[in-house]
Amino acid sequence: MTENILRRDFLLGLGASTLLASNQSSGAISGTIPKNIPDLSLPLNNLINLMRMQSSLGDVDQTPWHYNGTLYAQKGSEQPIPMVNIEGMESYKVISKEDGSYEILGNMLTFFRDIDSNEMIREYENPFTGKVNQVLPNIRKASLGRGLNISTMGARPAPFIDQMPDKPLILDWTFGPKTVWMHNQTSYPPGLSEPRLQRSTMFAPLDEFLDQNVNSLSSMFTSTVVMPWLPWMDMEGIEGHTLWHASGVKLDTIDQLPSDYYSRMMSEHSKLSSFNLHEDSGPVIYESLTRENCWYN
Repeated sequence: MTENILRRDFLLGLGASTLLASNQSSGAISGTIPKNIPDLSLPLNNLINLMRMQSSLGDVDQTPWHYNGTLYAQKGSEQPIPMVNIEGMESYKVISKEDGSYEILGNMLTFFRDIDSNEMIREYENPFTGKVNQVLPNIRKASLGRGLNISTMGARPAPFIDQMPDKPLILDWTFGPKTVWMHNQTSYPPGLSEPRLQRSTMFAPLDEFLDQNVNSLSSMFTSTVVMPWLPWMDMEGIEGHTLWHASGVKLDTIDQLPSDYYSRMMSEHSKLSSFNLHEDSGPVIYESLTRENCWYN
């Protein structure tokens, strides 16, 4: 069902691009632009190709990613210093909605590694406080109705879609001789603690992008994130924030994750390796943080 709807929309977006282009805003397209690309001034074509980049047009069980990088700490206006390395996975499942939008559910699990040895750690000697912190993984367990609602009018956390304005989904695309990449900035619901920013770029082979029969592109990404101190750092009251930089690649199956990471995930957090659409895992981080900030009751 999902594949048929997405395939129909994909072909419609290509075939109707000339007819509808005058009613849409212009997309940000640059580089060496091929003649046979879909009209990316149309939100529909941005939606379809974002789905191909991030997940899949097909009705698949899940689309997993593997990433690694470094978490930096910036205290006040001081130079950021590397605290720990990070390694994780995010996996996505696409649910088609009756209103024509889609909900992307995502499981996430990030482990932390020593900055020098790159060994996985469970304790961290914090240079800012002198304390030994118990290091907890970053976890997000997907629940139906608590994912990311994505449509031609934007990408927003499903629980907050009524509190965030409609904005036509027009993304920044750049074309090279053999590669296409897309810039995207996360929209956060109001009421979250600051600073908070995520700017990501996803890359894919140009020949796959131009082939309408490819449901899921062989994508890679790089991302920079700014957010407050993590709870396990015990740095409340210290001026500053974390700075994350990570890169990753889309996988065919979740068992393609590196063996030591996969072993720990299956031993300690095996439920994150698949999706249970009948289980409500409770509020996502956005809901919890906004409640804490008294944004709503």
